[in-house]
Amino acid sequence: MLKEERQEYILSRIVKDSRIYVTTLSEELGVSDDTLRRDLAELEDKGLLTKVHGGAIPKSGISIKFTERLNTAVTVKQQMAAKVIPLFKEGDVILIDGGTSNMEVARQIPRDLKLTIYTNSFPIINTLFDYPNLDLIFLGGKVFSSSQVTLGITVYQDLQMVQPDWAIIGASDIHPEKGLTGPDREEAMIKRAMIERGKKCIVIADSDKLNTARIYHIASIADIDYIVTEDSKIDYIKQNWTKYPNDVI
Repeated sequence: MLKEERQEYILSRIVKDSRIYVTTLSEELGVSDDTLRRDLAELEDKGLLTKVHGGAIPKSGISIKFTERLNTAVTVKQQMAAKVIPLFKEGDVILIDGGTSNMEVARQIPRDLKLTIYTNSFPIINTLFDYPNLDLIFLGGKVFSSSQVTLGITVYQDLQMVQPDWAIIGASDIHPEKGLTGPDREEAMIKRAMIERGKKCIVIADSDKLNTARIYHIASIADIDYIVTEDSKIDYIKQNWTKYPNDVI
């Protein structure tokens, strides 16, 4: 494939998916990671995209909408969520952020388990609405439609009164040196506040989110107690990341 054809393909994928990954494109196009990085650099110089660690996003920097992520990598999300559920015990207080992987955690919570759950996610509230043994509290605030969560000062103030056993944080990017990052400043601030309030923090991240970073810092790797990822990536993180949390599962 000629360079021009390859770059056209890259641009079509970024329009379709709102984010592209070097490793994925390398497999699809049969070229090296270095070749793709040069393509991304050229396209960024032309103002056609923005490079981020591990890939690229549209020039606007807008994140992929929740509804567009909902039906992607469903089996992987189910497998990762299944690792989280055994960590909970009767009576735990859980603070759960938005995100499609976190949504799968909510779906797998046993209906007979007594928990207190705080969330700023509309889809998670809807999922858990009729669970008879949950004390369910919604953190109201300004609506951030692309992630279907609430943000703003009222959410931040409510978080100051919560001391959860677990904070489960949605991740778009996690990097061994740059930590947990995100594309939106206000959302990053709320995620940071959630991590600060939780006794223990869980971040669920599939392989596409590893070794990538965005502009806004949320937390360092040291602030995360568990990274939950695909089975095939557990040893990779432990062997290749000089810094990783208390556990990778």
